Amino acid sequence: MEPYHREFLSSLDANQTPHSGRTLFEHLKGVHDLLRDWGNSEDVCLAGLYHSIYGTNTFKHQSLKERERLVEKIGDHAEFLVFCFSTKDRPLFESVDDPVIRRQLMEIEAANLYEQGGNDKTLGKLMRQKISDGAKATLGGVVR
Repeated sequence: MEPYHREFLSSLDANQTPHSGRTLFEHLKGVHDLLRDWGNSEDVCLAGLYHSIYGTNTFKHQSLKERERLVEKIGDHAEFLVFCFSTKDRPLFESVDDPVIRRQLMEIEAANLYEQGGNDKTLGKLMRQKISDGAKATLGGVVR
């Protein structure tokens, strides 16, 4: 991860915002690193790094509201994935018609849930979808 991402997230107080027993920054970096290790594109990894920066249906804290600021940092496609992650139906993103976008969002969700200690039932649903072999191998170690 480039240092300017750490600095930008720090400017948004991600290193001080509580999230799942530690800081939001630690969680976001963990999701990014899983996505990278699973062989995802840079856009997907960056979307993972910022996936809940706008808040989500379960994590209500909004660190950023201006989409243009994030577009400047990570580009159009990665920001679009972040926006969809924050606003679409999780975990399977069934309202997303584009199969590539849907797969990318489910990959981010798999990393998000796994990184937090995950819900076996939801991770099991994700494993039955078209996600990467790397994600399936990791999730297979925890899903019964």
